Amino acid sequence: MLAWFKCLDNQITTVKDCLAKCRMDERCLTLPTLTLMANEREWTGVPSTTQLLNGTMYEFLKLTQPYVVDPDSRAFMLAGTKHHTSLEEIAKTLSLPSEVALNIDRDIFDLLEPEGSSFVLTDYKLWGSYRVARALGIVEVGKKPDPSGAVYKTSGKWGKAGEPKMVSVFQSMPQEVDLFNEELQLNRYRVMLEELGIAISKMQLQVTVRDGGLVIASGRGITRNIYRVPINRLDDGKVKEYFKEKAILLAEALGRGYCHEACNIRECWEGVRCKGYCEVARYCPKGMLYQQESSNG
Repeated sequence: MLAWFKCLDNQITTVKDCLAKCRMDERCLTLPTLTLMANEREWTGVPSTTQLLNGTMYEFLKLTQPYVVDPDSRAFMLAGTKHHTSLEEIAKTLSLPSEVALNIDRDIFDLLEPEGSSFVLTDYKLWGSYRVARALGIVEVGKKPDPSGAVYKTSGKWGKAGEPKMVSVFQSMPQEVDLFNEELQLNRYRVMLEELGIAISKMQLQVTVRDGGLVIASGRGITRNIYRVPINRLDDGKVKEYFKEKAILLAEALGRGYCHEACNIRECWEGVRCKGYCEVARYCPKGMLYQQESSNG
């Protein structure tokens, strides 16, 4: 439960008080911006696909414990919302189904486009280049002379002055592709749609690179600003079983008032989420350990 905002002076104020009247000389952000950042999906008792893809501990704590958010940390959430809204508006002018709720838990698919007698299911993403590289399985496989013919102007660990400048060579490796969550997400939407009688021929992501065109992106092998990423079709039974088991775990934790299931290594992003991106880490033994490790350097 989002209860507090962290102000620019590192003081904590309740969300209600912040929206009613800023405690500082002037607001850090506009009132509409802060209001949108404070908007949380109301818990209806039925978990969404996104909640079930997250760790059970993470979602349990977010539903049961008050937590604080630095508004600055939600900047990209606003960009993602605007990104989806703009594409939704265009889809509607083209009479294409978009942003339609599938069931009572408000699972929403982004776009359906006709392909013969069936449809292509698309989900929009706004990701940083690091996440895009992982989704595409792009890794550095070696070095080669810069095609521009550039040479090193000074000597150093990179080479001697006058020698050809070396640049990284990247390659997409299927075994490095990381689309676990996205495959489950879109396949669950596909199953829901097909149960409604809507045939899905293909699934895909359309990913906009948040830092596309910058050196940091090209340094990861990301050379385009938008990518289309095909999504594999999974077995219907396995998809249903995965989400059924996760829903049971969350319901049991909420029913007894505590959770045993710490996020696994994938759900906690190998500890990265715990160290800097988890709003409820201070309530979680695993999260506290990671944060202590981070503070100790």
